[in-house]
Amino acid sequence: MKRILTSLFLVAISCTLFAQSKNLKAEEVAIKNVIENESKHFWARDFQSWKKLWVHTDYAVWLAASRDGIRQYQGWKAWSNNVKEFFAENPEPKTYIGEVTKTDFRFRIYGDGAWVSFVQDNEGTGTLETRILEKRNGKWKIAMAQIIHDANEELVIEGPGTE
Repeated sequence: MKRILTSLFLVAISCTLFAQSKNLKAEEVAIKNVIENESKHFWARDFQSWKKLWVHTDYAVWLAASRDGIRQYQGWKAWSNNVKEFFAENPEPKTYIGEVTKTDFRFRIYGDGAWVSFVQDNEGTGTLETRILEKRNGKWKIAMAQIIHDANEELVIEGPGTE
């Protein structure tokens, strides 16, 4: 009897772990879809579809860093106004499919929050990117985007004594 109860307990634990693993994979796919769709809508200059994939809060953040400096927009109002202005100045849609790839996804999902990093290649220009997402009413939305340009370049140190 003890052996049967132990066996049933182990089967129950195995089924639970399998279900959790399956659910985790489904969440990862859903998050990837949000990240991909946000990029596709941005490149298509489709503001109405793009904005549905972001949280509209004061703590939403977009940040990009490169050799030229750092740009940051704090809060949905500042970020969405910047995107509207960018779309007005650059209204022509850009090719996304076949031009941009995302690889090396790394996930940390915790309840209704997720932290994701990946590498994006835009026709040979690499960026290391991070997203923080929140699940709201059953749907993942982006709360933070961080982009590091030239992430794959060699470190070059210039100045006195380096020649």
